[in-house]
Amino acid sequence: MPQERKGIVKSSQRSYFREYNFEITVIILIALGTFLIVEDLEIKTYIYRFIKGFFFGIGNIIKLIQSGTIFVISQFETSDLVGISLILLAVFLIVKRWRDRIIERHSILSECPNCSGHLVRTHRELNHKIMSFIYFATVKRYHCKACSYTGIKLVKR
Repeated sequence: MPQERKGIVKSSQRSYFREYNFEITVIILIALGTFLIVEDLEIKTYIYRFIKGFFFGIGNIIKLIQSGTIFVISQFETSDLVGISLILLAVFLIVKRWRDRIIERHSILSECPNCSGHLVRTHRELNHKIMSFIYFATVKRYHCKACSYTGIKLVKR
């Protein structure tokens, strides 16, 4: 006969708030509705002012970015912009090649390289999550139970 598990016995009493949640909500709604009827608040005016200020603020930010971009571009010659673009393209290609080689180096991990044992997936650590974000790849972490080897496998997304 299986033995019953012992644990903490929870009381079946519900809290005051859970018991009367509906009634409390109804009373608050009635009080708020009565307050809004009695008090002369111009809610539409406040909402209109807020929305107007919000959109005009976004428009001002866009104008500021536009004028800053035009100022920066006007300081450079066309050949400077082309040169900067070519350098940025070269840096992008170098980083892409570096990423592809790292993913290629860590993409094959089917058995333990130390003892040829069976690998089991384990939870990733924070540095693996950061690596996944930086390389735009899925990082899988494995652990060998036979020799306590841990390794990662990178898979392109």
